[in-house]
Amino acid sequence: MEGKIVDLQISRRKLLELGSVAAVASTGAAGALWPVEAQLKELEHQGWSRHPLACCMCGAYCGLVAMKKEGEPVSEKTVRIFPNPDHPQRGYCGRAASTMWIWNHPLRIRKPLKRTGARGEGKFVEVSWDEALNDIAARLKAVVEKNGEESVVSTSHSFSSYSKWLTFPLGSPNNIGHSSTCNSASIAGRDWVYGKGFSGAGKVEPDYAHLRYLILIGRSMGSAMGCLHTLNLAREKGCQVVSVDPRMPDVAYGDAKWVPIRPGTDSSFVLAMINVMLKEGLADLKFLAKHTNAAYLIKADGRPLTEADMKKNGSKDLYAVHDAKTNKIVFQGVQRDEKGNPKGFIESADTDQNLHFAGTVTLADGTTTDVRTSFDIVAEIAAKHTPDASQKITGVPADELLKITRNFANLKGVVDDGWYSSKNGNDIALYQLIGVLNSLNGNVDREGGLVITQGGGFKRPDVGAGKGPNGEKWEMSKAKRIDKIVCPESSGSLWTALDAMMTGKPYPVRALFVVGTTLFHRESDSTRLAKALKALDLLVVQDLLPHEVCDYADYVLPATYFIERRETAGVKWALDGSVHMNDAGIRPPKGVEARHDVWILLEILRRAYPDRAARVGYNTEMKTADQFDAWWNKFDDKGIAKFVAAQEEKKPGSGEKILKDFKTKGWTTVSKKKYGVYPYKKPFGTPTGKIEIYGFKSFAKKGYDKIKPVSDYVPAPAYTAPKAGSNEFVLVSGKNCTSCSGLNLFAATTRFIGDRTLWMNPADAVRLGISNKETVMVEGVDRDYQANVQVTVTKKVVPGSVFAFGFSGGVRTKELIKDPRFAFVKEGINSHWFATGYAEPVVGNLANNSCIRVKRIKG
Repeated sequence: MEGKIVDLQISRRKLLELGSVAAVASTGAAGALWPVEAQLKELEHQGWSRHPLACCMCGAYCGLVAMKKEGEPVSEKTVRIFPNPDHPQRGYCGRAASTMWIWNHPLRIRKPLKRTGARGEGKFVEVSWDEALNDIAARLKAVVEKNGEESVVSTSHSFSSYSKWLTFPLGSPNNIGHSSTCNSASIAGRDWVYGKGFSGAGKVEPDYAHLRYLILIGRSMGSAMGCLHTLNLAREKGCQVVSVDPRMPDVAYGDAKWVPIRPGTDSSFVLAMINVMLKEGLADLKFLAKHTNAAYLIKADGRPLTEADMKKNGSKDLYAVHDAKTNKIVFQGVQRDEKGNPKGFIESADTDQNLHFAGTVTLADGTTTDVRTSFDIVAEIAAKHTPDASQKITGVPADELLKITRNFANLKGVVDDGWYSSKNGNDIALYQLIGVLNSLNGNVDREGGLVITQGGGFKRPDVGAGKGPNGEKWEMSKAKRIDKIVCPESSGSLWTALDAMMTGKPYPVRALFVVGTTLFHRESDSTRLAKALKALDLLVVQDLLPHEVCDYADYVLPATYFIERRETAGVKWALDGSVHMNDAGIRPPKGVEARHDVWILLEILRRAYPDRAARVGYNTEMKTADQFDAWWNKFDDKGIAKFVAAQEEKKPGSGEKILKDFKTKGWTTVSKKKYGVYPYKKPFGTPTGKIEIYGFKSFAKKGYDKIKPVSDYVPAPAYTAPKAGSNEFVLVSGKNCTSCSGLNLFAATTRFIGDRTLWMNPADAVRLGISNKETVMVEGVDRDYQANVQVTVTKKVVPGSVFAFGFSGGVRTKELIKDPRFAFVKEGINSHWFATGYAEPVVGNLANNSCIRVKRIKG
């Protein structure tokens, strides 16, 4: 293959001919037919036992099964991991497949490590748990006494429910995730369109199993993997999938259609689709008038017209529409119960809501203002993006966009709204516009449409800010969570704490506890991260493997793996309301002194402040893992008992079935999805209770209008635009379902199936004289950083851009990675070293993409 162009867009039939089970399972619809249950029963017949799992290597928590060979010591040969058959979020990506390789990994952190060199040098010595915990506790206490509780921050990505067990009982509000480099942009986009309670991941989703037409814009179906399995069921029935992306994602290697697009231009593509639907009469105008705020009137200053504007003592929560039947302005709003919760709509069924009214109205103070509808404002913005005009921006041929739009409308399709969604610094607008585009189809909360998932309703007793799992209450620090000060709508912006580590503003941050997360592959602008970590008084990292952040830690503490813990939780990204249990009953390998993350945090807290550990009922040291598990699992048992009792009250006899389901298959479904609820019978969480194609949240608080109520396309502000025809490119980062995980990148299999190269289009390679498999030097345009990487010349990336998988390589850990078998993790680049750390206002989501130069290495 040396010197040849790589082109992996092959048919499903060809994959089957090659017998590539793993590739089919991850990319083609045939993976939906993998006969897992037959394999499990055959193993049970041979004496293996079945144990349910919920994978915790990403936020999807896909359903798995661990098969254990009874009577044999646990090892990679006696435990096999499978997808859980018929699980509502049945997943099995490369991360799950490598579970046992990670469990007994040669590089797994076996004992507590104490730093002996300077931060970043990665020099450590093994110490006892007592020595580590006592010293950390003493340092923690010194930090708190000097700077206050708020100066202590805990962070995680998938384990935020664990990391807060230190900060909240301590009194610090600062348990801060870092979704700012993951899905913060799509969370914000949903918030502006669907409102409070509907913005979280997995709440508003495509009805994957019943789809007819799905558009993926910058969305890899490798996460959440269970969604891909469900989608494959629809693909077997004829569902068409279109992937719009600067690089070809894995879902497009089979029979899905890949539409290359220039990075950062997605908003223009979506606006052009909106334009076509409106111009060609493809939009569902009745749905828009009745169930969105399309007919609501907007004043000349861009704000919605309310009853308070037009009537003395009128309500600010009643919004104006023009009734075409009576030629009068009437007011509509959300009906609320005594607690303020939305329960219905204040409006007349006889109102003929005019989508095109424009005129002048007299306000209560006697002044006048021009008004027009939200619909016409959106249409005016979209009108500039004709297919031809959009082609000049996006590179997507006009006839291709027309074909996609017509198929989308005729088949009542859905645009999926993102996962790893923070990319170019103009992402919130994109996800707002995707919401608008979906509403134009009118296919909301209908079978095969964009639906509101049911939710299982399971709640485990947990710790909160000033609240314990047993009803305890205490006073928190008066300080506000630091990212909420800088970015009031943040869903997790750790970068604000990094700035505070270096500047002391808005208040000092002096200690950081990192729980199971790869910060250097998570935080955009690794240069800023490294400087901030060096400025700390205390840095503690809890993990399984030696990620780069470990080099900066005062202590690295060995934590348990998801197969070594029990946990019950609701199933995400599932249509029906379901709950599953993670309980493999496996212990860490011999010689690995790993402990539960929460035990580590509570032991540090108990040794520093026994009275604060007592706030959550942790009063004495639990020396063994079994002791702590018994204490910890009581919360799980309490949550299950309460959940079962509630279900039993709703449906007598259901409690016994739930417990039986947990025991026999590891999950249970307690409520079936009911279509046609939102926004037909119940309001969304927006100010109007409707889908807001014009986001009224932009006017909720001062400064929120920095996020436009509806946005036009703007070029990516996060990095310098590359010079055309030069050696400058947009470096696009993304994931796959094979190896792109902070833990999985260390798996032995990743050495062979992982991709740590830089993808370059053949046209660019020829222009620069670069051949396939050649090693080049990459340097940042906006960041002073250089690294060498091997190039893959392939048609799988759009010209003018290059692509590198995130979480796939570029690990720079020093002394802790000495085993030559795993030196491959240092190959490739970590794209976050080139990223600028640009943050969008109000929300604080960062951009992962950047601008780089590619240079040949002479000689």
